[in-house]
Amino acid sequence: MNTNLANQFLTALGGDPGVFPHQYALVMDQILLARLPVASLREASFLDERIMTRETQGIWLPAEQVVTAAAALPAPPVSYIFHSGHCGSTLVSRLLGAASEAIALREPLPLRAFAFDASEGGGAMLAPEMARMRLSLFEKLWARGATAAVVKATSICTGLAADLLSTERKAVYVSQRPEVHLAVLLAGRNTVNDLRAFAQLRWRRLNARIPLEPLAGFSSGELAALGWLAEMEAAARADLPVFDFDAMLRAPEETLSEAATALGIAAAPDKIAAAAASPIMKRYSKAPEHEYDSALRSEVIAKARLDHGAEIQKGLDWLSRLSAREDTVRTVLDRWA
Repeated sequence: MNTNLANQFLTALGGDPGVFPHQYALVMDQILLARLPVASLREASFLDERIMTRETQGIWLPAEQVVTAAAALPAPPVSYIFHSGHCGSTLVSRLLGAASEAIALREPLPLRAFAFDASEGGGAMLAPEMARMRLSLFEKLWARGATAAVVKATSICTGLAADLLSTERKAVYVSQRPEVHLAVLLAGRNTVNDLRAFAQLRWRRLNARIPLEPLAGFSSGELAALGWLAEMEAAARADLPVFDFDAMLRAPEETLSEAATALGIAAAPDKIAAAAASPIMKRYSKAPEHEYDSALRSEVIAKARLDHGAEIQKGLDWLSRLSAREDTVRTVLDRWA
């Protein structure tokens, strides 16, 4: 270890929000601190490998050293946006950031580490108490320089909500009707690869509660339905307030106000109105350089129904078969009837 560099990063933790906890290696209990522009942290759609450049300076340090360096830091409240993926949660995050003083961060990698570990059940490396302690450390660091932080998790992280997030943490869940969700996912050029990448984790989590058929036989439409159900079941188990993205598009100010209240964020009505009327609503939130609005979204969904109608139906049929024998699934689907 470069001791001088380590001391520089640890000393800077207290006053420089740009010293960011980018990754968590839980097997070794080490944290990668990286020096990143604060503006980039706040604007990034994904706080994963894509925010790193060749010029990024960083160092892996034992987590306990970071705990010691961060001991005197305040612990502003941190709330969470969970979601089913490709359902407008990034837009919701950007709008809430624009309408409040809270830092809005999107998909920090450490949450994925917690999610993958927790999905192992009894085989998890971290005991629940240790996982909560480490999460509290990351929350301190995420919220530096602000009165609060709102963290949009990666879509595979909803399983954390019931067990890892304690009662003082507020969270919401953003999703959309299953048929719409399947159409949106199957319309994407690379989303099937994303579905396959996370399918094993979601199957494992859901199969622990609802017996499922072997994953190898799932079609693309059924994988999309699996993703929707695995996250929605976790949200229901955690009793999270559920927000329909299409309802937000119909009434953005009302829905944003309700979401801010549920998250414990102070957002004045005039700021919410300004955010809802801003260019944010007309850009593709994951890639703001591209125009995207509700009309274009409707066109994409309509085309997906034509191009992928058979797979959409396979996914819906899979959900219907499960709901016929599983009360949990029927309850989840009834929420969207």
